[in-house]
Amino acid sequence: MIKLTKGTTGTIICTLTEKQTIVDANYLFVFTNRSTNEKVKFVLVNSSDVSTNKERWNEFSLVVNSQFNTQKEGWFAYKVYEQASTTNTDEDLTGDLLEEGLMFLSDGTDVSFEQYSQEVTFKTYDAS
Repeated sequence: MIKLTKGTTGTIICTLTEKQTIVDANYLFVFTNRSTNEKVKFVLVNSSDVSTNKERWNEFSLVVNSQFNTQKEGWFAYKVYEQASTTNTDEDLTGDLLEEGLMFLSDGTDVSFEQYSQEVTFKTYDAS
């Protein structure tokens, strides 16, 4: 599962290399809002992978607002496709599906709780 917070630079960690068939593939990320079915698509190029062990995992930094600024907090299903193109966002023109999962987008607002104290008084009666 991926968690991204608006107003931050988030990290996306996936396992893409193990299934890819294109050498030095670029990756089309497609996020679909589970409430509205609205899609957010973008390409992360192979050279932006900052993983220290690409055979095991792939790691990307993402300025969250650059892609999700107009999206509301919530759950997204995501799919990652391999492709040679650095600009294509059409899923029909990509290579294989490499990974799919869930992402939660947080709007970055902290939930605050207010605690109240209330004095409790008990009255007891002697039944004798």
